[in-house]
Amino acid sequence: MPTRKRMIILLIAGVAAISTSAILIRLADAPPPVIAFYRMFFGALFFAPLALKDLFSQKLKKQHLLSALTAGAFLALHFLLWMTSLKLTSVASSVVLVATQPIWVFLMAAVFLGEKPTGAMWLGLSVAVLGSVLVGSAQSGAGSSKLAGDLLALGGAVMMAAYFIVARRLRQSLPLALYSALTLGSASIVLALYIMFAGLPWTGYSGRTWIMFVSLALVPTVLGHNTLNWALKYVPATMVSATILGEPLGSTILAVFVLGEVPALREVLGGLITLLGIFLVWRADALEAQGES
Repeated sequence: MPTRKRMIILLIAGVAAISTSAILIRLADAPPPVIAFYRMFFGALFFAPLALKDLFSQKLKKQHLLSALTAGAFLALHFLLWMTSLKLTSVASSVVLVATQPIWVFLMAAVFLGEKPTGAMWLGLSVAVLGSVLVGSAQSGAGSSKLAGDLLALGGAVMMAAYFIVARRLRQSLPLALYSALTLGSASIVLALYIMFAGLPWTGYSGRTWIMFVSLALVPTVLGHNTLNWALKYVPATMVSATILGEPLGSTILAVFVLGEVPALREVLGGLITLLGIFLVWRADALEAQGES
């Protein structure tokens, strides 16, 4: 069991890696389903050798495969909806709305996992969500296109919440590399079927776009989401999902330097409020852990 200090450091590093996702997606000149597929596919390839090693010491059950397929389907839908939203709305608005998934996690975790957040954790999450909304409200929109993008991002949040609920149970019984290979591989299959059904091209993209495909697999997926997947074995799904609320702040900062999207004063204030909310969640979890010890 890792120490609490190490857990916090790793979760922060994971969120920092995830914050690059929106920027890399914007820089990739390809349809969102194709970007999502190659991100999942290259990520699965990375874990494949380690997963094969785990297979020698891990007996896979039918339930494991079904859970992995379900989690992969939710993950595929999350990226499909969210990446499409990034083509229609601003980086800040998209990442803010997709970061509302802790609210959906809370509702699902209470029903399926029996995890009951404390009042202090609810307060912290409410503050963090308020800050995220403030960040998004500072963005100028583009009429119905922006509204569609915002709704897609919200749908992506619901799908990610469902993924966390399924992944929490699966991660308890599988080694990290095997778990990641199965879920990313399952997501790749779902996205591949969508691409074939939609008739989208598999190749013909620029060299920079292929670099973005690989970068998305290695940085926000392997380094970012994989850190959160690792943490799911040791902490509640609600706690892990809460840390992702730091993504809007990280993505907004990166957007300044890479995309030239300078944040307004409300965005800066919202980012600080978001960080305050995350701190309150961590503090509440620490106090609860001390009370149980």
